[in-house]
Amino acid sequence: MYRGSRLAASFLLVPTGLAASAIALFVVPHTVGDGPTRWAMPVAIAFAIGHWAALAGIVRGRDWGRNLAVLVGELGGGLAILAGVALLVGAGSFGTKIADGPGLAAWMLGVYTLLAIAAGRVPVLAHLSPLERRREIYGPSFAGIATAM
Repeated sequence: MYRGSRLAASFLLVPTGLAASAIALFVVPHTVGDGPTRWAMPVAIAFAIGHWAALAGIVRGRDWGRNLAVLVGELGGGLAILAGVALLVGAGSFGTKIADGPGLAAWMLGVYTLLAIAAGRVPVLAHLSPLERRREIYGPSFAGIATAM
């Protein structure tokens, strides 16, 4: 349990959620078209919704939000590794220039790695002792004052 983990995870979920939403709504439909890979559109939309659901869960301090944020970080990191492998075997670049692709894949890998680490450090209230739970809910200064119910 580290101080600021919820804030860091929330901060990283916003830009990745915005990017995933923009890609799911504007890039994937035009790229896929009516071909056999049409299944990618609902998958991309579900991935984008997962960002915002994880953000809501972390902001409200729910255990499922932490778990969903870790899952989003793992999936995003896997997509970044897949993008790097695709670039290595000769797939087309993601940007307008050839040099944009590796930078984008490295940026995705870094951001999603930090997201998964930060979300993994968010405390799970069910696994804490009563004193640690009061510290997490009320803060360290008020943990001794709050009475157990």
